[in-house]
Amino acid sequence: MPMPLMPVHSERDDDDGAVSSDQRKRMDEYIDTLDIHIARREFDAATSLVLQLKQQAGATAGLRDVRQAADSHTADLARLILADLLIPCSSRKQVTQNVGLLHRLGWDKEAKGAFLAARSATIKNRTRQLKLEGNTQLYIRELAIVYFRLIRNTCEWYSELFADPTMISALIAWVRQEMAGYAVIFRRHVFHEMQRFQVIASCLNHTLAEVDILGHAGLDLKFMLDQEFFPDLTSCIRSYESRCLALLTKVASEDSLQVASKVSTENYPSAAAIFGPHIPIVSTVSRLDESLT
Repeated sequence: MPMPLMPVHSERDDDDGAVSSDQRKRMDEYIDTLDIHIARREFDAATSLVLQLKQQAGATAGLRDVRQAADSHTADLARLILADLLIPCSSRKQVTQNVGLLHRLGWDKEAKGAFLAARSATIKNRTRQLKLEGNTQLYIRELAIVYFRLIRNTCEWYSELFADPTMISALIAWVRQEMAGYAVIFRRHVFHEMQRFQVIASCLNHTLAEVDILGHAGLDLKFMLDQEFFPDLTSCIRSYESRCLALLTKVASEDSLQVASKVSTENYPSAAAIFGPHIPIVSTVSRLDESLT
Protein backbone atom coordinates (compact mmCIF):
# COMPACT_ATOMS: atom_id res chain seq x y z
CA MET A 1 0.00 0.00 0.00
CA PRO A 2 1.30 3.52 -0.76
CA MET A 3 2.31 5.84 2.05
CA PRO A 4 -0.35 8.44 2.83
CA LEU A 5 0.28 11.82 1.29
CA MET A 6 1.30 14.58 3.65
CA PRO A 7 -0.61 17.84 3.39
CA VAL A 8 1.17 20.33 1.15
CA HIS A 9 1.31 23.72 2.80
CA SER A 10 3.71 26.64 3.00
CA GLU A 11 3.62 30.17 4.25
CA ARG A 12 3.47 31.38 0.65
CA ASP A 13 0.45 29.25 -0.27
CA ASP A 14 -2.02 31.79 1.01
CA ASP A 15 -0.33 34.60 -0.89
CA ASP A 16 0.55 33.47 -4.41
CA GLY A 17 0.03 29.68 -4.44
CA ALA A 18 3.75 28.90 -4.74
CA VAL A 19 5.02 25.47 -3.69
CA SER A 20 8.39 24.89 -2.07
CA SER A 21 11.05 22.76 -3.73
CA ASP A 22 10.72 20.12 -1.00
CA GLN A 23 7.00 19.87 -1.58
CA ARG A 24 7.53 19.66 -5.32
CA LYS A 25 10.08 16.92 -4.83
CA ARG A 26 7.68 14.97 -2.63
CA MET A 27 4.96 15.20 -5.28
CA ASP A 28 7.36 13.96 -7.94
CA GLU A 29 8.28 11.01 -5.74
CA TYR A 30 4.62 10.09 -5.34
CA ILE A 31 4.15 10.20 -9.11
CA ASP A 32 7.19 7.95 -9.55
CA THR A 33 5.68 5.53 -7.01
CA LEU A 34 2.43 5.62 -8.93
CA ASP A 35 4.29 4.72 -12.13
CA ILE A 36 5.81 1.72 -10.37
CA HIS A 37 2.42 0.49 -9.11
CA ILE A 38 0.93 0.79 -12.59
CA ALA A 39 3.90 -0.96 -14.22
CA ARG A 40 3.59 -3.81 -11.72
CA ARG A 41 -0.17 -3.95 -12.31
CA GLU A 42 -0.79 -3.26 -8.63
CA PHE A 43 -4.11 -1.69 -9.48
CA ASP A 44 -5.55 -1.39 -5.99
CA ALA A 45 -2.50 0.47 -4.65
CA ALA A 46 -2.29 2.58 -7.80
CA THR A 47 -5.96 3.57 -7.52
CA SER A 48 -5.61 4.64 -3.90
CA LEU A 49 -2.48 6.67 -4.64
CA VAL A 50 -3.81 8.45 -7.73
CA LEU A 51 -6.98 9.45 -5.87
CA GLN A 52 -4.87 10.87 -3.03
CA LEU A 53 -2.73 12.75 -5.53
CA LYS A 54 -5.77 14.28 -7.21
CA GLN A 55 -7.26 15.29 -3.87
CA GLN A 56 -4.02 16.85 -2.67
CA ALA A 57 -3.29 18.61 -5.95
CA GLY A 58 -6.83 19.93 -6.15
CA ALA A 59 -6.61 21.40 -2.65
CA THR A 60 -3.24 23.05 -3.16
CA ALA A 61 -2.56 26.08 -5.31
CA GLY A 62 0.42 25.93 -7.63
CA LEU A 63 0.10 22.20 -8.42
CA ARG A 64 -1.62 22.43 -11.79
CA ASP A 65 0.99 20.21 -13.45
CA VAL A 66 0.54 17.60 -10.72
CA ARG A 67 -3.21 17.62 -11.29
CA GLN A 68 -2.62 17.12 -15.01
CA ALA A 69 -0.21 14.26 -14.32
CA ALA A 70 -2.71 12.67 -11.96
CA ASP A 71 -5.46 12.90 -14.60
CA SER A 72 -3.17 11.35 -17.20
CA HIS A 73 -2.22 8.50 -14.87
CA THR A 74 -5.88 7.97 -14.01
CA ALA A 75 -6.68 7.45 -17.69
CA ASP A 76 -3.73 5.10 -18.16
CA LEU A 77 -4.66 3.10 -15.08
CA ALA A 78 -8.33 2.90 -16.04
CA ARG A 79 -7.50 1.65 -19.53
CA LEU A 80 -5.37 -1.15 -18.10
CA ILE A 81 -8.14 -2.18 -15.72
CA LEU A 82 -10.64 -2.09 -18.61
CA ALA A 83 -8.36 -4.39 -20.61
CA ASP A 84 -8.45 -6.85 -17.70
CA LEU A 85 -12.21 -6.54 -17.44
CA LEU A 86 -12.59 -7.33 -21.15
CA ILE A 87 -10.96 -10.74 -20.73
CA PRO A 88 -13.75 -13.34 -21.18
CA CYS A 89 -14.37 -16.10 -18.64
CA SER A 90 -12.86 -14.08 -15.76
CA SER A 91 -13.86 -15.11 -12.25
CA ARG A 92 -16.62 -13.28 -10.47
CA LYS A 93 -14.16 -12.09 -7.82
CA GLN A 94 -11.81 -10.58 -10.41
CA VAL A 95 -14.68 -8.90 -12.26
CA THR A 96 -16.01 -7.42 -9.02
CA GLN A 97 -12.58 -6.05 -8.09
CA ASN A 98 -12.04 -4.46 -11.49
CA VAL A 99 -15.48 -2.86 -11.61
CA GLY A 100 -14.97 -1.55 -8.08
CA LEU A 101 -11.67 0.08 -9.01
CA LEU A 102 -13.18 1.69 -12.11
CA HIS A 103 -16.04 2.99 -9.99
CA ARG A 104 -13.55 4.65 -7.63
CA LEU A 105 -11.83 6.22 -10.64
CA GLY A 106 -15.13 7.55 -12.00
CA TRP A 107 -15.17 5.27 -15.06
CA ASP A 108 -18.55 3.63 -14.40
CA LYS A 109 -19.86 4.01 -17.95
CA GLU A 110 -16.75 2.44 -19.45
CA ALA A 111 -16.83 -0.35 -16.85
CA LYS A 112 -20.42 -1.16 -17.79
CA GLY A 113 -19.58 -1.41 -21.49
CA ALA A 114 -16.49 -3.54 -20.89
CA PHE A 115 -18.35 -5.88 -18.54
CA LEU A 116 -21.17 -6.55 -21.03
CA ALA A 117 -18.69 -6.94 -23.90
CA ALA A 118 -16.75 -9.51 -21.88
CA ARG A 119 -19.94 -11.44 -21.13
CA SER A 120 -20.82 -11.49 -24.83
CA ALA A 121 -17.35 -12.83 -25.57
CA THR A 122 -17.81 -15.51 -22.92
CA ILE A 123 -21.05 -16.66 -24.55
CA LYS A 124 -19.36 -16.81 -27.96
CA ASN A 125 -16.43 -18.79 -26.58
CA ARG A 126 -18.70 -21.31 -24.89
CA THR A 127 -20.83 -21.60 -28.03
CA ARG A 128 -17.79 -22.38 -30.19
CA GLN A 129 -17.01 -25.32 -27.90
CA LEU A 130 -20.31 -27.03 -28.74
CA LYS A 131 -20.27 -29.86 -31.28
CA LEU A 132 -23.13 -30.34 -33.74
CA GLU A 133 -22.21 -33.88 -34.82
CA GLY A 134 -25.44 -34.36 -36.77
CA ASN A 135 -27.74 -34.21 -33.71
CA THR A 136 -29.64 -30.94 -34.02
CA GLN A 137 -31.82 -31.47 -30.94
CA LEU A 138 -28.87 -32.15 -28.64
CA TYR A 139 -26.95 -29.19 -30.07
CA ILE A 140 -29.86 -26.78 -29.53
CA ARG A 141 -30.40 -28.05 -25.98
CA GLU A 142 -26.75 -27.39 -25.11
CA LEU A 143 -26.85 -24.05 -26.93
CA ALA A 144 -29.90 -22.97 -24.91
CA ILE A 145 -28.16 -23.92 -21.67
CA VAL A 146 -25.07 -21.88 -22.58
CA TYR A 147 -26.96 -18.79 -23.72
CA PHE A 148 -29.73 -18.49 -21.16
CA ARG A 149 -27.81 -19.51 -18.07
CA LEU A 150 -25.03 -17.06 -18.91
CA ILE A 151 -27.67 -14.39 -19.52
CA ARG A 152 -29.14 -15.12 -16.09
CA ASN A 153 -25.72 -14.99 -14.41
CA THR A 154 -24.88 -11.75 -16.19
CA CYS A 155 -28.10 -10.12 -14.99
CA GLU A 156 -27.38 -11.22 -11.41
CA TRP A 157 -23.83 -9.86 -11.56
CA TYR A 158 -24.93 -6.64 -13.21
CA SER A 159 -27.47 -5.82 -10.49
CA GLU A 160 -24.75 -6.20 -7.87
CA LEU A 161 -22.04 -4.31 -9.75
CA PHE A 162 -24.06 -1.39 -11.11
CA ALA A 163 -26.61 -0.17 -8.60
CA ASP A 164 -27.42 3.02 -10.55
CA PRO A 165 -30.99 2.58 -11.92
CA THR A 166 -30.13 4.68 -14.99
CA MET A 167 -27.83 1.90 -16.18
CA ILE A 168 -30.54 -0.77 -16.42
CA SER A 169 -31.37 0.22 -20.01
CA ALA A 170 -27.91 -0.96 -21.12
CA LEU A 171 -28.57 -4.39 -19.61
CA ILE A 172 -31.94 -4.68 -21.38
CA ALA A 173 -30.32 -3.76 -24.70
CA TRP A 174 -27.62 -6.36 -24.07
CA VAL A 175 -30.18 -9.08 -23.32
CA ARG A 176 -32.02 -8.26 -26.56
CA GLN A 177 -28.73 -8.45 -28.44
CA GLU A 178 -27.90 -11.89 -27.04
CA MET A 179 -31.43 -13.15 -27.65
CA ALA A 180 -31.06 -12.07 -31.28
CA GLY A 181 -27.72 -13.90 -31.45
CA TYR A 182 -29.31 -17.08 -30.13
CA ALA A 183 -32.14 -16.76 -32.63
CA VAL A 184 -29.68 -16.46 -35.53
CA ILE A 185 -28.01 -19.76 -34.61
CA PHE A 186 -31.33 -21.48 -33.89
CA ARG A 187 -32.76 -20.25 -37.18
CA ARG A 188 -29.76 -21.46 -39.16
CA HIS A 189 -29.80 -25.00 -37.75
CA VAL A 190 -33.53 -25.54 -37.33
CA PHE A 191 -35.68 -23.42 -39.63
CA HIS A 192 -33.28 -22.98 -42.55
CA GLU A 193 -32.46 -26.69 -42.61
CA MET A 194 -36.15 -27.55 -43.06
CA GLN A 195 -36.18 -29.90 -40.10
CA ARG A 196 -39.17 -32.11 -39.42
CA PHE A 197 -41.84 -30.65 -37.16
CA GLN A 198 -40.95 -33.14 -34.43
CA VAL A 199 -37.39 -31.78 -34.40
CA ILE A 200 -38.57 -28.16 -34.47
CA ALA A 201 -40.95 -28.81 -31.56
CA SER A 202 -38.21 -30.52 -29.56
CA CYS A 203 -35.76 -27.65 -30.14
CA LEU A 204 -38.39 -25.07 -29.16
CA ASN A 205 -39.19 -27.04 -26.00
CA HIS A 206 -35.52 -27.08 -24.99
CA THR A 207 -35.41 -23.33 -25.50
CA LEU A 208 -38.60 -22.70 -23.55
CA ALA A 209 -37.37 -24.85 -20.66
CA GLU A 210 -34.33 -22.60 -20.22
CA VAL A 211 -36.41 -19.45 -20.65
CA ASP A 212 -38.73 -20.72 -17.90
CA ILE A 213 -35.74 -21.00 -15.57
CA LEU A 214 -35.01 -17.34 -16.26
CA GLY A 215 -38.65 -16.55 -15.50
CA HIS A 216 -38.34 -18.16 -12.08
CA ALA A 217 -35.35 -15.88 -11.47
CA GLY A 218 -37.47 -12.82 -12.29
CA LEU A 219 -36.41 -12.37 -15.92
CA ASP A 220 -39.23 -13.12 -18.37
CA LEU A 221 -37.92 -13.39 -21.94
CA LYS A 222 -40.82 -15.26 -23.52
CA PHE A 223 -42.08 -12.16 -25.29
CA MET A 224 -38.65 -11.70 -26.89
CA LEU A 225 -38.69 -15.33 -27.96
CA ASP A 226 -42.10 -14.86 -29.57
CA GLN A 227 -40.87 -11.80 -31.43
CA GLU A 228 -37.86 -13.70 -32.77
CA PHE A 229 -39.48 -16.98 -33.78
CA PHE A 230 -43.09 -16.22 -34.74
CA PRO A 231 -42.22 -15.12 -38.31
CA ASP A 232 -40.05 -18.22 -38.78
CA LEU A 233 -42.74 -20.56 -37.50
CA THR A 234 -45.31 -18.96 -39.79
CA SER A 235 -42.99 -19.26 -42.77
CA CYS A 236 -42.19 -22.87 -41.88
CA ILE A 237 -45.88 -23.82 -41.71
CA ARG A 238 -46.59 -22.17 -45.03
CA SER A 239 -43.66 -23.92 -46.65
CA TYR A 240 -44.82 -27.25 -45.22
CA GLU A 241 -48.31 -26.62 -46.56
CA SER A 242 -46.92 -25.89 -50.04
CA ARG A 243 -44.88 -29.08 -49.96
CA CYS A 244 -47.92 -31.11 -48.94
CA LEU A 245 -50.08 -29.67 -51.70
CA ALA A 246 -47.40 -30.20 -54.32
CA LEU A 247 -46.81 -33.76 -53.20
CA LEU A 248 -50.53 -34.51 -53.00
CA THR A 249 -51.04 -33.23 -56.51
CA LYS A 250 -48.16 -35.34 -57.80
CA VAL A 251 -49.16 -38.63 -56.16
CA ALA A 252 -52.83 -38.13 -56.99
CA SER A 253 -52.04 -37.63 -60.66
CA GLU A 254 -50.00 -40.82 -60.70
CA ASP A 255 -52.40 -42.94 -58.60
CA SER A 256 -54.58 -45.71 -59.96
CA LEU A 257 -56.86 -45.32 -56.91
CA GLN A 258 -56.43 -48.96 -55.96
CA VAL A 259 -56.84 -49.92 -52.31
CA ALA A 260 -53.40 -50.22 -50.76
CA SER A 261 -54.43 -51.07 -47.17
CA LYS A 262 -57.34 -51.08 -44.74
CA VAL A 263 -57.78 -49.51 -41.31
CA SER A 264 -60.10 -51.05 -38.74
CA THR A 265 -63.06 -48.95 -37.59
CA GLU A 266 -63.50 -50.92 -34.37
CA ASN A 267 -62.78 -47.90 -32.21
CA TYR A 268 -64.53 -45.42 -34.49
CA PRO A 269 -68.32 -46.09 -34.44
CA SER A 270 -69.17 -43.12 -36.67
CA ALA A 271 -66.69 -44.27 -39.32
CA ALA A 272 -67.96 -47.84 -39.04
CA ALA A 273 -71.46 -46.63 -39.89
CA ILE A 274 -70.13 -45.28 -43.18
CA PHE A 275 -67.35 -47.66 -44.19
CA GLY A 276 -68.20 -50.83 -42.33
CA PRO A 277 -65.54 -52.80 -40.43
CA HIS A 278 -62.65 -51.31 -42.42
CA ILE A 279 -61.71 -48.04 -44.08
CA PRO A 280 -60.05 -48.56 -47.45
CA ILE A 281 -56.83 -46.56 -47.93
CA VAL A 282 -55.92 -45.80 -51.50
CA SER A 283 -52.29 -45.71 -52.52
CA THR A 284 -52.29 -41.89 -52.81
CA VAL A 285 -52.87 -41.50 -49.06
CA SER A 286 -50.40 -44.22 -48.20
CA ARG A 287 -47.63 -42.70 -50.33
CA LEU A 288 -48.35 -39.20 -49.02
CA ASP A 289 -48.13 -40.40 -45.45
CA GLU A 290 -44.79 -42.13 -46.08
CA SER A 291 -43.34 -39.07 -47.82
CA LEU A 292 -44.33 -36.56 -45.11
CA THR A 293 -43.16 -38.68 -42.18
